Amino acid sequence: MTTSIPGGVESCPTFVLDKAVVNVLIKGQAVVSTEPSGNSAWASTAKITTKNSNGILHSYFVKIVRGELAGPRVLGEFLCMSELYKTMPSIVPVPRGYGKCLDSDDHFFLCDYLEMDHRTPNEAKLAASISELHRTSVSPTGQFGFHVTTYDGRLPLMTNWDSNWVSFYGKLLEGANGHWTRFDDAMKLILDKVVPRLLGRLYEDNRTVKPCLIHGNLWEQNMGTDPRTENIYIFDACAYYAHHEMAIGMWRVNHHLMNAPKYRNSYFRHSRPDEPVDEYDDRNRLYSLKERIMYSAHIPGTKARGEALDDMLYLVDKYVDHE
Repeated sequence: MTTSIPGGVESCPTFVLDKAVVNVLIKGQAVVSTEPSGNSAWASTAKITTKNSNGILHSYFVKIVRGELAGPRVLGEFLCMSELYKTMPSIVPVPRGYGKCLDSDDHFFLCDYLEMDHRTPNEAKLAASISELHRTSVSPTGQFGFHVTTYDGRLPLMTNWDSNWVSFYGKLLEGANGHWTRFDDAMKLILDKVVPRLLGRLYEDNRTVKPCLIHGNLWEQNMGTDPRTENIYIFDACAYYAHHEMAIGMWRVNHHLMNAPKYRNSYFRHSRPDEPVDEYDDRNRLYSLKERIMYSAHIPGTKARGEALDDMLYLVDKYVDHE
């Protein structure tokens, strides 16, 4: 079935259901309809409705990704969503498959379709769910990272396994930064001085840092609320195992609606900040740097780049000995 889809960065004037996608659907189901669904700056998206021999309907969500890195991107998304589903299936749509299209060079990701709206979520329900995800997750290697490259939008993340959170976050942040002249001096101080100083203290007094599974890009458009049950679902993940506080860095940045303090405060009521507690807000500021920099790399000219520099200068002034 062919139907029109919304315009977008990678959209096209028609949506044709590729044979490779049909082959992944549950056997014995006939396609009833395909219609545009959702919005994505990086892909074409649609809802597929099927019917089995008993007349029971089932709906799927498909994302078609184009471009040079389409294959690794859909692989990363499928494995990230599968890891989240395995850990906490109550908050993730069932991942169904991924692969290369047969009728084009595009690649697809397929999961169950869930009815949801995208209003900013209830902070208490969200905090409870995300805290449970972090608490119950177990890294398969006991380390920080992920077993494939994950992608924040179109950009890869440095998520190679690392046993130490200080060095892992340093590499993650450095990989996000790229080469921006105005940032070079400040970023060098952040990486050489601030990251070891702030994050190294997490390990003092024989403390350890647990690698927790985080979504990796958890803002209001990557989650939705079922209007009937009020259950919150998360999707479009670039997941990896990290310090649990890393997940909340995104809830500080100004370009997302969830920067209201109530979201961070609600989470930390369920999952207390690690020691030293009096530095958790500065750690949150440090973690938000990665989010601001990735956003400004996707959308050049935004205020996020200047805001990242301001935060870097604040942290350098506070934690670097200038004598």
